[in-house]
Parts: sequence; structure tokens; C-alpha cells
Amino acid sequence: MIFEKQEYQVKCIDNIITLLKDFDFKRQDNLKECLKEFYNNTFLPVQNISDKLNLDILMETGTGKTFTYLNLIFELHRQFKQNKFIIFVPRKAILESVKQNIELTKIYFYSEYQKYLKVYYYSDGKSQSAIINHYINNKDELSVLVLTNSAIDKKTNLLNQQNESLFKSLSEFKSVFENIIDLKPISIIDEPHLLKGKAFNEYFSKINSLYFRFGATFPKEKDYELSNMIYCLDSISAFKEYLVKQVKVHTLGVNTNNIFLKEYKNKKAIFTYTLNGIEREETIKLQDSFSLLNNAILTQVKDNKAYFNDETIIEKKESYVLNNDEIKELLKKAIDLHFEKEEKLFKKGIKALSLFFIPNITDFRGESPFIKNTFEELYKEKRKEILKLNLDVRYKEYLEKDFDEAGNLRVHQGYFSGDKGSPDEKEANGVKLILEEKEKLLSFDTSLRFIFSVWALQEGWDNPNIFTLTKLSNSSSQISIHQQVGRGLRLCVNNKGKRITHNYLDFDDNQFYDINYLDILVSAREVHYIENLQKEVLDSSFRFDSQTLEKNFLENLLNVDLANDLIYLLKKSKLISYNKEQ
Repeated sequence: MIFEKQEYQVKCIDNIITLLKDFDFKRQDNLKECLKEFYNNTFLPVQNISDKLNLDILMETGTGKTFTYLNLIFELHRQFKQNKFIIFVPRKAILESVKQNIELTKIYFYSEYQKYLKVYYYSDGKSQSAIINHYINNKDELSVLVLTNSAIDKKTNLLNQQNESLFKSLSEFKSVFENIIDLKPISIIDEPHLLKGKAFNEYFSKINSLYFRFGATFPKEKDYELSNMIYCLDSISAFKEYLVKQVKVHTLGVNTNNIFLKEYKNKKAIFTYTLNGIEREETIKLQDSFSLLNNAILTQVKDNKAYFNDETIIEKKESYVLNNDEIKELLKKAIDLHFEKEEKLFKKGIKALSLFFIPNITDFRGESPFIKNTFEELYKEKRKEILKLNLDVRYKEYLEKDFDEAGNLRVHQGYFSGDKGSPDEKEANGVKLILEEKEKLLSFDTSLRFIFSVWALQEGWDNPNIFTLTKLSNSSSQISIHQQVGRGLRLCVNNKGKRITHNYLDFDDNQFYDINYLDILVSAREVHYIENLQKEVLDSSFRFDSQTLEKNFLENLLNVDLANDLIYLLKKSKLISYNKEQ
């Protein structure tokens, strides 16, 4: 993969270096003064200064924050002679993604800085020994320790314990973690909204040294909210500057005009209904008519049911589970969307990937995995149709490699959080390819292009060539829609490793959006999906660059229908007044 510094990434690092030019790295007691001086000369939408030693960087998902903070490590070493760093991540999938990025960028950063970054991963007693012998003892070595939060968040963890056989060269009465603390390492927190737990922060706070938080989403809780902001590339800015894909949402399944009872109080019933994927509300008094039900009269509300004089009964909406027919319909549409773009992208040297979020591991693994079996059946049917068409010769040859020598379909695989085992076992079930070998996954030499996961890939992991994302399960309240969509927001790359940017396409908007768009496929039961996506985009954005919010900009961001719906939501929230003639 070809790596190139992007202007916005350079700006982020420049901001940090500028702020830290007068920072006392030994005493670490003047960060507030440095921030005040910086804010006097630089506008940022959040200028909330905290008492902590954090510097916050908000970067939209898919814009290369991992590359940016790895670059930052080298700059802090060059500019301020800082040698010791820790990267904290919340999950294994994210750790593997960081590990992969470090490996992929090794040669690039060496060409820039003539130095290698020594990396230590903690997993067991053996890795603990390496941490002691090298990371701790070799204070002049430029090195980073990559940890999940679970490595330090309990007293019983190995890093928090003393071990006499390992401590010959360390302080006599200190644990490994305490010796790490003595180095005053600079920490980087990746995905800060997932690292706000009390147990982790109890131990993390003991480091008491400068740290950076990089994320597209920040916690809302006061103790962990966005503060000491040093750089901001929010959702709106990223879309406007052509740094991420356009989003197109498709809804399938049940009638999108279903009406549900939301609440009943003081003889007033609030009903929700959907229009163009947006959940809307209407309040009806007892004995009043409801226009959406042909002016039927609301006569009674009892036991979470609303009764009308024409015998219509509206029930309270509960969480849903898709039935087999609905899942089959979504799978079929996802395969259709994939093939709609695959040959076109293939001719441009771009491999198309599709990602599916499914309800349970047993839907893909096990004796009779319904989703896997149904996908295989539908894929084979569609493939037969496609092969009858007048295809590009090389693309046809590509499709002919869909089966292995034993006749098994090899275009699909899954990654789940419980996947363990030897390297050979990982290779067999596709985990290594999905999680650790991004370049192979992007190669046409690899047939795998449909990826299935329950939740383990919904944050932290991404791939630039995800062009279709399908949700076959109910939304988790713990996973933001913005984060789910982020798995496919990154601009795609071709088979030469070149990213297909607006600049690469000679600033041609039509070409750019013809290639860089993400299809999101959800059940129409997700009546709030589009609304919540739009709300999260707005929540993570701070300003527009002018007082006029132009409709054509919104259409580039979301597409025409979603732009209209976003305007409706903004007007409903009284955030804007909209003039159709502008």
C-alpha cells in the first residue's frame, strides 16, 4: 500500500508540535498555559480546558487517525527527544488493526525519519520479559508498548504483580507497570469512548503523564468529555473535503409506514411512523381523529395498545428479530448491490468488499448456519446470471476462481470475538486474512470479498474497499451507528495501493462519487436508523463554514433523499430555517 501524508494529517501534527514547543516534559505542569496561548492564535470549536494532561484530537472515522498518531510518535521523538510511548486500545480487533498499520508503515516512516519504531505487544509472561529487558531497561530506545485496557485494569493482572525472577534489574518493590510509569511514557488512547471505564482509568491515571486521545467519538460523561482539543476534523468537514465516502442507505422488508404507539399520558397518545426511513411523531388526544388512519377516532389506550373506532389496534413497538424471509431478502439485495459495482470497480483495479453484521455466530458457524447457507445459495444463483452476461475477460476469469479445488465456495468468511487457536486454525477460518492481512484481502489473488461478523468488527477495524454494509441484526445500544458506518467510510485503494482521492481523479466530483460511495442496507424495521445516523453526524460536528447550509452540499454528503430528510430534522429541532429557493 502506498502511503502519502495528507494535508489535514500534517496540520494535526503541526498543531500539536506548536502547542508543545513551550511544554515542560519533565515537570508537566504548564499544559494549561500552553493551551491558552495556542487558543489565542488558533480557532477550534471546543476550547474547554481541563485539569488533566490530555490533548484531544477529533478525527472522522476513516481519515487515518492510526497513521497520524504513529507519525506523531516519530515527530515527538525528533522534536522533543521523547522515546517511550504506550498505545491503549479497547479490543483485540483494534489491537490487530494497529499492529497491522505499524507493520505496513514501517518502511514509509523509516524513509521519512531514518529510524525504526520498536514495538512491544503484551500477551503473556514471555512478552512481559521482553518489556522488562528492552522497553523498560533500554531508556534510549524509541519504542511503543501496545496494550488493551484489560492488561492493566485489575490488581491481579501480571503487569501489576511483582515477580522476583523477572525483577533482577528493576526496582525491588515495584511491579512491571510501576516501572513503566517511572519512564513517564506518553500515552495514546485509541477510541476514547470505549476507554472510560472506572477500573481502567483507576490504573491509567497513575501514569500521570501527557497523553493524546484520538477518536471520531468521544464520551459524553463529564469526567471524560472532549477537552483540551488540539485538532478537529469532524464528520461534516470530512465529507465536505472529500476525505470519506458518500453514504447511501437502503431499507428493505416490512412496510415502512407502520405506525406504533410510543407513549400515553394525560389522555394523549404519541404515535411514531416512518417516512423515507425517518421516524416521525404525531400526538392524538383521546376521542380525536388520526389522519394517517383515514380519520379513525382514538377511543381507548390500554395495556400498551391503542384502539380506534374502526377496530384498528396500534401496539407499542418492541425490539425485533428478523425472520428468515427478511434475512433472505436483505442478503439477496446485498449481493445484487455488490455485483452492480464489482465489474466497474474491477476494471479500475479496485477490489470490492462487502461486510455483514449478523445476529449470532451460529448463523455462520455450526451444523446448520442459516445465513451462511442462504448466502451461498443466493450467491451461486446470482453468479450464474452474471456469467451469462458479456463480461470483461479478466473479470470473468476472476469470478471463475470463486471455488477451491474441492468445489467449496471461498468468497465469504467470518470473524468473531471468540475466534482463537493456532495460526493454522486462524488461517483456515479466515480470521488472519480479515484481521491481520489487509493487503492480501485487497488483492484480486484472494477470492474472499464477503465478510461476516456479529459485533467484533463494528469498531476499530475497517477496510478501505468496503462498498456494501448490511445489517442483519437489531442495533446494539452500545455501538453507535456512526461507528458501524465507519467500517466502510475510508476512501478506497486500487490494486497498486494508490488511494482514490479527489485529487487523484483531477478533482472530478462525478468520478469521485461514482467510485467512493458506501451502500448501507438495513431492514425497514430500523425506523430510526437514518435519523440516528444524521443526528450522530451532527452531534460529532461543530460548525458549517458559512451561514447558509447549501442543499447541494447535503446531497453530496448523504444523497438527495437523505438530504431532504436531514433538512426536515434540522427544521423540526429548530436548528435551521430553510428557504427552498436558496
